[in-house]
Amino acid sequence: MAHFRLSRGVLVFIIITLYLVLASNDSIHSAAQTGEPIRIYPATPSFSQPFFVTVSGQWTNSCVPIFHSMEVTERYVRLEARTPGPLVSCIDALTDWGFSVLVPPRPPDHHLAEVFIVSGITGEKISFARHEFDVKGGIQIVPALPLVNENVTLRLAELNPDGCVPKYASHAVQGQAVTVEAQIPDLVCGQVETPWQMEVALGSLAASAYQVELFVTDYRHTPPKRTRLLEQSFVVVEQLLHIYLPLWGCFGSSISPLGCVIIQTPDLPGVSP
Repeated sequence: MAHFRLSRGVLVFIIITLYLVLASNDSIHSAAQTGEPIRIYPATPSFSQPFFVTVSGQWTNSCVPIFHSMEVTERYVRLEARTPGPLVSCIDALTDWGFSVLVPPRPPDHHLAEVFIVSGITGEKISFARHEFDVKGGIQIVPALPLVNENVTLRLAELNPDGCVPKYASHAVQGQAVTVEAQIPDLVCGQVETPWQMEVALGSLAASAYQVELFVTDYRHTPPKRTRLLEQSFVVVEQLLHIYLPLWGCFGSSISPLGCVIIQTPDLPGVSP
């Protein structure tokens, strides 16, 4: 008789455990049905600037996903978020959630941002979202606001329609005009979009406003075809005036570009180097 009572108790325990596990899984998987829109700030970043990947939405309970890790590859930005573990009690009510991650600069190309949400109870992937975006090329001035005694470097980048990317040939500075020449040799190339980048050292320049133009001569045409591909202006100054303003409270790996808190600091006078 005692053996029967023990078996019945074990059976009841198993039934209750299965019910709790299934109820928990249902709650998590139903939460995964809520959309997780992915946004990029700025929407089309430049190859020279970091950018935010922001994920937000509504979860069907209070056990919302929390950012866990980021992996950046050639064309992918993969984010992983996790829901709380089994020891956390969840309230069945729609709950706003979201996080923002600052991503280092990427080469000009078509990119994919992917978000995986992993159950903190089972360790399984319970939701997935994907967003396509472009990183544009252009001309970056290094340093961004050069002084007369600083060496200036140009970083030029773009996404080529095929594998025949431009190669640096020469450059010239005439007055305030900076001309960079690049060439594409007469070769057979793969028909795959290919990002490229080149650097041009200009040395120090006089204080003035300058205009940079990149010309590419394509020798696959007869006669060779010369095209202006990129242009950018910049200024060289004699001195910089540094003014210290209040700091924005947007620090860490899980921050939002839209909801930053201003941290007030004492007023400081401008400092001239």
